[in-house]
Amino acid sequence: MSGQLVHGLHRECADVVIRNLTDGGAKVRMISTTGVRITGPLILRMASVDQACALAWQSGDEVGLRFE
Repeated sequence: MSGQLVHGLHRECADVVIRNLTDGGAKVRMISTTGVRITGPLILRMASVDQACALAWQSGDEVGLRFE
């Protein structure tokens, strides 16, 4: 499933592929990782749903999110 990760104070958008999705969080893979550092307030945008979340971990192009 595709989505977007909205992050930072300037609400930057990173396109992602959602790999694992649970009630408590998600594991996503960023499509473009060139210079992308996930910071600040986060929102995972999926289809027509926006889910507030926090960064649990980041490793290369993969990011773990914890839903709030």
